[in-house]
Amino acid sequence: MAFISNLMESRVDFRAVDMPEASRLTIHILAAVAEHERAMISERTRAAMAQAKLRGVRLGNPRLDSAEAARANVRAADAFALKV
Repeated sequence: MAFISNLMESRVDFRAVDMPEASRLTIHILAAVAEHERAMISERTRAAMAQAKLRGVRLGNPRLDSAEAARANVRAADAFALKV
């Protein structure tokens, strides 16, 4: 919503490829709906994670302990740095 609002305040003409005839009001409303949906998804995800935690579910790769996971992260970061 903030992104679209900033565009509108800056007088940038925003055109959605899949809806080029959309007015500023339509774009603003759709942005508000998208923001609301994002918040609802986040809320549902947090609730599901909390329920999983109560059931004793461990998240992440169960085959890696913390030290092994840290070493794997370092190896992945080093490999990425070599590519850059």
